[in-house]
Amino acid sequence: MNFEVFTVAKEPEKQSALQQIKKLDEERAKLLERAKGDALARAEEAINELISLGYEYELIEYGAKEKAKPRKAGARKPIDHTPKGMCPICEYATNPPHDKRSHRAQTKKKPFTDAELEQRSMERA
Repeated sequence: MNFEVFTVAKEPEKQSALQQIKKLDEERAKLLERAKGDALARAEEAINELISLGYEYELIEYGAKEKAKPRKAGARKPIDHTPKGMCPICEYATNPPHDKRSHRAQTKKKPFTDAELEQRSMERA
């Protein structure tokens, strides 16, 4: 008799614990989605009934971002404080640019010397 021909009946493969967890998570997500849909349908029905009675209600999801409010016609634009052009005290432009606020530490306002420009990592433009 040739025993190589006989094969042992294989048992159905057991799912690993990870596969079972994934399957359960998928089932849980489907159940939650179905329950959420049912609850939303009931809530919409109740809100529609309130609206028909003359009350104004709206159902929104918690944490949902509200639409940005449109700007009012008289709203001010933010002020741009970046220095441009020549400094009114030095009467020349530098790279990177500066303005009279750079002279606030000086008791008597005067143009920067070459040494001060080098100390501030600036050069005349």
